[in-house]
Amino acid sequence: MRYSIILSLLLVSSSWGITLDDINDKPASRQKNFLIWQYLHQDINASQASDAFYQVDNVNSRFLFDYAAKTNEEEIKYTVNCMQVPACDLPAIAQDDCLMLALTPAKAAGLSNEERNTIATRLNDKFGNVQWLHTMNQESFYTSTQNLSNETTLFRLAGTIYRYDHFNHPLTPEVLAALSSMQSFGTIVYLSVTDPKMDQIQESLSDVIDGKFDPQTHFFLAMNSIKHGKLNIALEHLKEANAHYYSPIDKDKTRFWMYQITKDENYLKDLSQSLDINMYVLYSRELLNLPTENYFTTLPTVNNPTSVKGIDPFEWRSFSQDIMTSKPDTIAELIDRCDGNESMAIQGYILERTYEPYIHNFTMAYDQYMTNISTDKKALMYALMRQETRFIPGLISRSFALGLMQIMPFNVDTISKVHPLKPTTYFDMLKPEYSIAYAVSHLKHLEEKYYNPVLIAYGYNAGFGSTKRLLTEGGRFLPGTYEPFLSMELMGNEENREYGKRVLANYVIYKKILGEEVKITSLFDNLIQPSQSDYFRAQALKLPQ
Repeated sequence: MRYSIILSLLLVSSSWGITLDDINDKPASRQKNFLIWQYLHQDINASQASDAFYQVDNVNSRFLFDYAAKTNEEEIKYTVNCMQVPACDLPAIAQDDCLMLALTPAKAAGLSNEERNTIATRLNDKFGNVQWLHTMNQESFYTSTQNLSNETTLFRLAGTIYRYDHFNHPLTPEVLAALSSMQSFGTIVYLSVTDPKMDQIQESLSDVIDGKFDPQTHFFLAMNSIKHGKLNIALEHLKEANAHYYSPIDKDKTRFWMYQITKDENYLKDLSQSLDINMYVLYSRELLNLPTENYFTTLPTVNNPTSVKGIDPFEWRSFSQDIMTSKPDTIAELIDRCDGNESMAIQGYILERTYEPYIHNFTMAYDQYMTNISTDKKALMYALMRQETRFIPGLISRSFALGLMQIMPFNVDTISKVHPLKPTTYFDMLKPEYSIAYAVSHLKHLEEKYYNPVLIAYGYNAGFGSTKRLLTEGGRFLPGTYEPFLSMELMGNEENREYGKRVLANYVIYKKILGEEVKITSLFDNLIQPSQSDYFRAQALKLPQ
């Protein structure tokens, strides 16, 4: 849901107007960027647009394109127009600097060999390396060690179809050794092993064992070796990854996989002792019949109308900076500033942040806004809410997802057309009652087609269509020795992959808290049964074979 390309097309109603005064007195931040983004979509003149644009913190292409539509600055318009030239028009660009702005490996893939050579000769590295254009005209890639740097540029940037068409073949030991010594080897591994179509290069990578790589590269090499039945190689990679990972969930996932491929219960017992609450730990404790107890569900609060509630994004930004430096001996002062029934979420956040990893916040703030939904839906809502914002209502993401449930502005526009609760400004979505109501409405659409909390989480995070493609292309989440775990680990979208894991663990805990305990092993089993996990594969099974 965060990556919609139609963000730049959204037009804000004049009744939701932002003024320059609203912007000028705010500190540089993503919250201020959100004000500027709204302002640039209003009916303003070039001077007003300039006053706002030059206050953006870390300009990206979204802001650049929005500003270009308002400004009279020729350099900005020139830059944006060049960047938007389609592939078919590249050879006709007269200015060299404009051609360089327009040129990308993905666009160049659509040109002829002659056109690529002409462009490479013309630019002659004046604005940066373009020798990869000549490389594109080779008949084969990764077949010798002569041009690996330029070939890897294409591997990384020319797109998934180009990789499959030009790089999916067995690698010689010499090429594999040379690649594994390159700084970009981790990217090569990641893009190869998370793409089901790159099966031949995966086979070559499954033999890699020598080399000191970053822990994530070791982990993905391990997953690839497991996929190809090379468990001894996988175990060595997992040991390396475990030794160098820092975060609890990463260390836990290596122990989980060491248990999976060895069935040595010592790994399982070690995993069960982790202080983190994640799907790997819950799985181990379920198998060993051990409870999970290091979390809290309630906090003592009193009514305090002046307490910090976390709804105002700028107030929260300032307060959160104090929390980041909190220690056990200063926590009482912070909690005193947010002691109230409407501030339970903030208190929980402070406690968890101060005492992590020993205790975890599974409170149920804002329960009054979920009185008309089922217990299962409530568990799912809390599972998503906890992962999205840790229950902080005033959060605005880098992509401008809003509030407790991180609703994107374009989804606000769509849902508000049919929802009885009408916002008067996007900032209404920072109020818990709005965010929760809109999320409940959005989930109805997802739950019609996805039946497992992991798939619902994928859909909520990355979008309905992305999740459908995940299920219907590539043979993922089908019965197999290490499924659904391999499918969960080898998803190409990193944020979505980790998001689904966290939401699943949250869901299991909240189901227990709400009196409808569910086994995580049952949810894993459901995930690899197409007839039970999602509408699309269930329907496909009904068609004549």
